[in-house]
Amino acid sequence: MRTVNQEPATARHVVPDSDLVVQLLREQAPHLAGMAVRPSHASGSSNWVFRLGDARAIRLPQSDGYVRDLLKEVRWLPRLGPAVSVPVPDIEFVGEASDLFPRPWAVVSWVPGDTPVGLDSTQQAELAETLGQFMQSLHQADASGMPRGAEHWGYRSGEPVTDTIDGWADDVARRLSDVFDPERVRQAWRLLRDVPPATTPPCWIHTDLSVENVLICPDGRLAGVIDFGGLGIGDRSVDLLYAWGMFEASARNVLRAAAGADDATWTRARAWAFVGPGLLTIENYRQTMPERTRHLIAMVATIAAEVGVQLR
Repeated sequence: MRTVNQEPATARHVVPDSDLVVQLLREQAPHLAGMAVRPSHASGSSNWVFRLGDARAIRLPQSDGYVRDLLKEVRWLPRLGPAVSVPVPDIEFVGEASDLFPRPWAVVSWVPGDTPVGLDSTQQAELAETLGQFMQSLHQADASGMPRGAEHWGYRSGEPVTDTIDGWADDVARRLSDVFDPERVRQAWRLLRDVPPATTPPCWIHTDLSVENVLICPDGRLAGVIDFGGLGIGDRSVDLLYAWGMFEASARNVLRAAAGADDATWTRARAWAFVGPGLLTIENYRQTMPERTRHLIAMVATIAAEVGVQLR
């Protein structure tokens, strides 16, 4: 176990290692304590992830702000799992905050699969078709009992572009002047921003169907989806945001058809992809996640090119 400035283990800054996870299991889940524990490359910006044997993983929130996301998965994944078209993590055990680790944590099933990078055109088409089918199954799942209005706001609720979002785009264009020509960013945004309101009722949305959370079989078919921390009720266009980064044009068309996205939904997705997981995420993560940033820079450039703007 490592702590910041050698603070006590009860401090909020505990950074878990494999030994700490073993201790947690011995204390709270002794039936799992005999399994091998090792760090996982799947750790992201919200949770530390450790493998537990070959079939399970342990997710530990990196800050208090991510506890809500974990508990959301704990509550809703058992309900959504049977409703969607591919495997998602099963919740196997929920740990409590303690002196060892100051937040709730969870043991989940490990969903096998590969990250969808470097796919050829055939693999892209397979992924696009099966990912679109997954979106359809998620968007059609029973959403009764999930609170409206509290989970998402703005573009996630299908609202039009506001002055606030225009301000975000203008500001981030300036701050990314070493990456893109700011005036060309602003030009592209002017051509993208006029989006119609949502044309379909709010539904379940994953909100982060990026390459980090989509797993594939060797032939490209979708094998599973992970990290439902952003799960909520909202505008289905949000689940299409990464289409311009994950797929070439022909596969994007396959995805659009398989997901059942009408013109309004697709237009909203493209605009939000440019300013949301595009520009804003590039700025937020370019110092800490360079590979993700490189991927998003290419995505933003692809979207701008669709409206006739070269960003550099």
